[in-house]
Amino acid sequence: MFPILLMVCVLAIEVFLAFVAVERLESAARAGARVAGTEQLDGAETAAREALPTWLDGATVTSGVNESDGYYVEVSHPIPIVFSSVGLDLTLSRRVDMPHV
Repeated sequence: MFPILLMVCVLAIEVFLAFVAVERLESAARAGARVAGTEQLDGAETAAREALPTWLDGATVTSGVNESDGYYVEVSHPIPIVFSSVGLDLTLSRRVDMPHV
């Protein structure tokens, strides 16, 4: 019984960390896109990096011009795994597009 309970707890922690990471990546992408919308691309990536918590410092932040002459900021990070022996190579990615105003 104990091994099943332990497995459920570990899975719950992993899912919680993944959801928190997605929310933080989305928030950072929004902060960067907000800066891009007002100041073009100057400082958009820096704003997105500053909005990330320290445990997501290794995230990849990209920005550029989208199809509708607006701007986008995309933030990606490998899924946080508590036990790395599982071998999941999944990447979480969030992109926010901002119209040019």
